[in-house]
Amino acid sequence: MADQNDVAFNPRGDATVGALPTPINIYELHERMTSHLFPTWSSTDERFLALALAGEVGELANMIKKRWRDSAVLVEEIRDEIADIRIYLELLAKLFNMEGEKLDLRVADKLARVAKKHGLIAPRVGP
Repeated sequence: MADQNDVAFNPRGDATVGALPTPINIYELHERMTSHLFPTWSSTDERFLALALAGEVGELANMIKKRWRDSAVLVEEIRDEIADIRIYLELLAKLFNMEGEKLDLRVADKLARVAKKHGLIAPRVGP
């Protein structure tokens, strides 16, 4: 049973809190959580978000290193880091007007272009 502190996000950045289906926008939530810590940058400065993203990727890499070197498990911690990376990636994408579904479409287009470049799919013919 969910309580009022539970938050569930969907890929578009909306969330449900507790037992009530109250939508929370991931971008607004991040702004509220960080604006007092980083008033100048927060969710609106690509430099801050890129560095935050790089920091989260570094944390993930460190955990992977520990799994390799020390045979540490760290599965839940790695899942959390991957989620952190996704959050910062979505925040950064929003600055370039490609959050949510726009980002999904851009990824699909990029994968198609790479596959075509490497001869993995035939070029589209006709409309």
